[in-house]
Amino acid sequence: MITVSRRAFIQALAAAPLALWTTRYVHAQETLLVRHDASSAAGLEMLRIYADAVTAMHQRSDGDPLSWVWQHYTHFVNGSTTKAAEISRIFGSTPSPHSALAGEMWNTCQSHAGQNANHFLPWHRMYVLFFENIIREVSGRPDFTLPYWNYTSDDPALRGVVPVAFRLPNDPVYGILYRPDRTRLANRGQPIHQNQAGDAMDISSAMAKASYSSAGGVQGFCRAIDSGIHGKIHVLVGNRYNMGKVPYAARDPLFWVHHANIDRMWASWNRNGGVNPATPTWARRQFVFADTQGQRVSTELRAYYDIESLGYTYDDFIPAPPSALAASLGRQVTTSTGTPELVARARPADLGSRATRTALRPVAGTSQTEVLGLATGGGRSRRAYLILKDLHAWDQPEVLYHVYLTPRDGAPGPDSFVGSINFFDAEFHDHGGGRLDEALGENFFSFDVTDVLLRIAGRRHRGARNALSVAFVPGGRPRADARPLVASIELVRQ
Repeated sequence: MITVSRRAFIQALAAAPLALWTTRYVHAQETLLVRHDASSAAGLEMLRIYADAVTAMHQRSDGDPLSWVWQHYTHFVNGSTTKAAEISRIFGSTPSPHSALAGEMWNTCQSHAGQNANHFLPWHRMYVLFFENIIREVSGRPDFTLPYWNYTSDDPALRGVVPVAFRLPNDPVYGILYRPDRTRLANRGQPIHQNQAGDAMDISSAMAKASYSSAGGVQGFCRAIDSGIHGKIHVLVGNRYNMGKVPYAARDPLFWVHHANIDRMWASWNRNGGVNPATPTWARRQFVFADTQGQRVSTELRAYYDIESLGYTYDDFIPAPPSALAASLGRQVTTSTGTPELVARARPADLGSRATRTALRPVAGTSQTEVLGLATGGGRSRRAYLILKDLHAWDQPEVLYHVYLTPRDGAPGPDSFVGSINFFDAEFHDHGGGRLDEALGENFFSFDVTDVLLRIAGRRHRGARNALSVAFVPGGRPRADARPLVASIELVRQ
């Protein structure tokens, strides 16, 4: 158990913009509150409290800031309506403090509808923390902490398996945590990634990132977690009416234990030496939430960098990646601030139910090497990245797409596997202003393909110096009406 003195705790809070709120609602006590693994005995007890509170929140009116609908809508109003329509339905046409609060709070999920990608981790931390305090209020249990779903556990019985408390539709206590609109694997207690290429639960590459923010063609930790394991869990757990689609995601009680684990990843990265940005302009952005009394609170993103100053910790943290991997990925550190050199580009790829291939061809002025994109001689320290941007889908495909980089005539296989992409934040969403054309997520995937190119070089594939092929293979049966598109496909050196 980690402890902190009351004086140090209050002093830390005094410098934060949310100090008055925190000293009232975050427990300034000798021992930090601990969030537990949902599979542990302590975690299961917390899930019992959670289930009772979820039931009580469902019984509150939609216009109550402590209701389940209000908390869901803080993330995003459900996709069958709009924010304006729901405010009108719930509050009518007469202005009120609660309708004004809903106007400020609802649809503020970051960063899946065009906002700064760096907002993702601190915004969701504050969202989960305010929610956790509301559970304490509703349940009458000031000792409650939100458990986390440890889907990256090394235990095969837990890795990628939805906690049992969320899979009991007829249970008198836990039944409220069940949702029928999850995938079959999720609700049957099977690993949600069992039919996917590679290991979809592996986060070692993200945990080895050297910087918080992306730079050039290299993803930072925040974006690597957001577009990687975060999006994968959403897609592998839910369909387009549940976790698999942004407007419905927070309606599922599983959403919150998923995001508690995402928060734990960030805390672990910091604990392992990862440094958050000092005071960038974006970190001063303020957001509005409701406290345990339903009162308006405005606070800055930068106030949520450190979990101990917020009064909580975790029962276990994710260790740093093995030193060999960290050393390999550490080569990104010296190159990530450099300007990416565009080497090759492919035409946009319309994805479907079968494998889709598109050719990477050198751009004008690219010097020829043994394999397209592979640095030679003294430039060997430069890494090659396959960058996929500007993704879009008209509906959720409800699958991952696995990406392979091969010679023009090569077949996708384990040696050419690059990684997986998802379309969780690749739909247009209305944030209340009707400007759908401005409401797409960042959609930036970057894969270090240097080792794949070295393997191609070792096999002396003819033609690999002039062209390569990118293959997108669906990890299941995508929806026919989704029409997913990868609009920008580039190979860069950095």
